[in-house]
Amino acid sequence: MARLDRLDISRARGGTAAERLTDAAARAHAVDHLGTFLAVVDPERVDPGLAPEGALAGVPIAVKDNIDTVDLPTSGGTSALHGSRPGRDHHAVARLRGAGATVVGKTNLHELAFGITSNNAAYGPVRNPHDPTRSAGGSSGGSAVAVATGVVPVALGTDTGGSLRVPAAHCGIVGYRPTVGRWGGADGLVGLSSTRDTVGALASTVADVVLLDQVVAGAAPATVPHARMLRLGVPLPGFFDGLAKDVADAVGRALDTLVAAGVDLVEVDVVAAHELDARCGFPIVFHEVLRTLPAYLGSLDAGPTFEELVAGVASPDVRGALEHAIGDPVSGVAYAECLQLREELRAAYAAAHELDGGGRLDALVYPTVPLTAPPLGDDDTTDLDGEQVPVFGTTIQNTGPGSTAGMPAVSLPCGTTPAGLPVGLSLETLPGTDAQLLAVARRVEQLLS
Repeated sequence: MARLDRLDISRARGGTAAERLTDAAARAHAVDHLGTFLAVVDPERVDPGLAPEGALAGVPIAVKDNIDTVDLPTSGGTSALHGSRPGRDHHAVARLRGAGATVVGKTNLHELAFGITSNNAAYGPVRNPHDPTRSAGGSSGGSAVAVATGVVPVALGTDTGGSLRVPAAHCGIVGYRPTVGRWGGADGLVGLSSTRDTVGALASTVADVVLLDQVVAGAAPATVPHARMLRLGVPLPGFFDGLAKDVADAVGRALDTLVAAGVDLVEVDVVAAHELDARCGFPIVFHEVLRTLPAYLGSLDAGPTFEELVAGVASPDVRGALEHAIGDPVSGVAYAECLQLREELRAAYAAAHELDGGGRLDALVYPTVPLTAPPLGDDDTTDLDGEQVPVFGTTIQNTGPGSTAGMPAVSLPCGTTPAGLPVGLSLETLPGTDAQLLAVARRVEQLLS
């Protein structure tokens, strides 16, 4: 297993901006065998006088290829959009460029961001840098690998049901899902669900995520006084069920470390979280995708029709999901009922954060994914301690309910298994409390290091 030499933003500042971008492009091509990038800047066309200013001056970043950038194509990982050039930056990209960041390339993903393995039949799979026979996770697999291999210190991805946190956990890095809308809306995004989609970040450290959040959201960072004890809620029912033994062991060690450092762990229950998510999560996406994708295509000067896009989908699971959405549409009445169920789910999360006797938890804490990165090709089922389990449902067991409810969350690395595969630990709070969440994540990261 190769040693991964990661960057943080401070280490990415050496040399001129042009030299940094040229070096990052070379590093991007060096990980071609992992299927990381779909487009990389041409070093020959980098302006040698490039001298951006700002908090991220000259820092190279990677962008998931369903997020529009003015200077590179956006394929969404699907053939119908191959070579498509929208000629615009998504809000998050524009804010990062405004702070001096430079985009080195667009990263590979699960086709149309509609899955969690990044086994893309149109452009090839994204391979895990810790074991190239395994999945990098998805759908933001390429962005996670770009950070994990040190191509860039930070990368943009998207998250609908776990698509930032799953690859973060599988690749051993930090993944941040903001509150929906905090990092921009649907404009300039090949999205799935206006209710659930959000652009977010992958990075080596929480500190770098905090800096990006300041730039993109324009928000001041929060702090947690070192004298104050953290109180984290442990939602045992549902979130600690069916864990692979090596995942359970790694998470158990991490929680023991936090307790030894003075963190107060409180057992809580997000009542009916998984039941409510099962009833409303997917129907919301299936209803909205029939509007979200056509709206994006309609914003292009010469884009394909929705029918042409669906016809060109190469990944069987993605084609099946879209054909299900089209062939068995969720009615307006059923959609409205699902939105009401979502409100019940949000109320369950709010109640779980309340402490007996007053006060509120700092965050919920749980394993990001119940199993380690599955072997490439395990698209339907995979082995979990000798039992075949569904890949999709098992992978998003813990990330799905909060995504449906609109919770912000961070996945932190919390060690590796005896086989050397990373395990992730998630922290999750209530909508709009992102700054506080990141402050808590930074403290937990320090305690686990």
